This record gives sequence, structure tokens and C-alpha cells, in this order.
Amino acid sequence: MMKKLFAGLLALGLSLSLNAHAISIDLIANQTAVNVGDNIEVQVRISGLSDASAPALGVYDVNFNYDASLFNFSSILWGDSTLGNQLDLNGFGSLQDSSSGLDWLSALEISFDDALDLELLQAGEFTLFSVLLNAVAIGSGNFSLTVNTIGDAYGNDLSIDTITGTTVNVASISVPEPSSLLLLLGMLAVIALRAKMSQSQK
Repeated sequence: MMKKLFAGLLALGLSLSLNAHAISIDLIANQTAVNVGDNIEVQVRISGLSDASAPALGVYDVNFNYDASLFNFSSILWGDSTLGNQLDLNGFGSLQDSSSGLDWLSALEISFDDALDLELLQAGEFTLFSVLLNAVAIGSGNFSLTVNTIGDAYGNDLSIDTITGTTVNVASISVPEPSSLLLLLGMLAVIALRAKMSQSQK
């Protein structure tokens, strides 16, 4: 009886320990409805780490996936615009590498900071990088993320609980109604005629 109780408490404790750090990655677009020709920014954010304690993030290698028929890739911005790069806390820099294909962007970053500094100084939630894109066609585009490798301050594997993508809808560029366009042309014609009459009277 006591053995079963002990085993049950041990399993419960292990479950609570694992759930205490349910690490998630979310893709967040600055706009979810745009027009053709507009630019968008999609942040890749990690959460569920601990502020100023283990676990901390030390390395990641991910693929950012998008609909190439609707969006053109422009550039990648490393780090968090508010908190700074949380994999470069001491100013030593980090190894950053990116490459792109038809409908994906690969992003890899390795921190040069000491493992203890990462655990003591790193925030529990921050943006890994942001992707800038341009909308080129009408439709509804999905963005997703594939994790190749993600590790803690010591390079050990981190378990990701959830990865949440996002969707951006692209509409056509709004144009003036024909009646409004005719009215505008009429006003311009009147202005031009008045200007011509004014010159002829001088």
C-alpha cells in the first residue's frame, strides 16, 4: 500500500515538474488583414521559460513556413525589439545564420553567453526573431514553424509544448468608385478652365 502511494506521489510530482515549464512558441503578426502591396511583420516568440532561472534558451534552429503565392520574404530581424537579443545578454554576440527557399526561411542562432548568465539574466518570454514580408496576391495565408533543434543554456534538448501559427488575409487595393472618379475629373476640368480663362483676361 505504501509503495503504491509513494509511486503515485512521485508520478504526480514529476507531472507537476514537467508542466511547470510548458514552453510554447507563437507566431504573432502585426496585422491580420492587409491589402496587396502592404508589408507585414511576423514575430516568433517563445514563452514558458523562467525569469532569471533555469531553464534558459541557448540555441535554436527552426524553419519559418509561409505561402509564397501570397507573400514575398523581405528580411529577418534578430532579437526582441523591446528586451534586446536574449541570446546576447553580455554583448559577446551570437552565431546567427539564415537561408531561404521558395516558401520557407531557416533561422539558426547560438548564444556565446555563459550558461549561468543565461539562466540568471534571460527573460521568461521574448521574441526570437521577426520576419518582414510583402503581400503580393489576394488570399488567406498561413504561417507556421517547424523546430529542427532547440536547446537550453547547456545545449541540452528543450521540450516544446505547443507551437501556434497565425493567418493573414490579403485583400485587393481599394480603388475609387466610378462616380467619384468622374466627379474628381470634372472638378479638375473646371479648375483648369478657370485657370485658362484667368490667363486670357490678363
